[in-house]
Amino acid sequence: MDERCSAKIPFDTWHDAQCSKPAVVERNGKWYCKIHDPEYIKTKEAKREAEYKSKCCVTCGWRLESHWRYCPGCGTKKGG
Repeated sequence: MDERCSAKIPFDTWHDAQCSKPAVVERNGKWYCKIHDPEYIKTKEAKREAEYKSKCCVTCGWRLESHWRYCPGCGTKKGG
């Protein structure tokens, strides 16, 4: 296969360039490398979101610092 990834990469404010990596997967008629594969991006973002939410207060969603014992937003004890 001679295909290149079809993702467009911005390289300055006004211009884009096609990704130079070889395509490995086809999604909706377009070829993508592993990094720009839409399914890979979705799973990576879901993992990032889960990690972020694990560090938030279960009651109010306030982002907790590691040294706090109680949530400054609602007073809930850290960890439940």
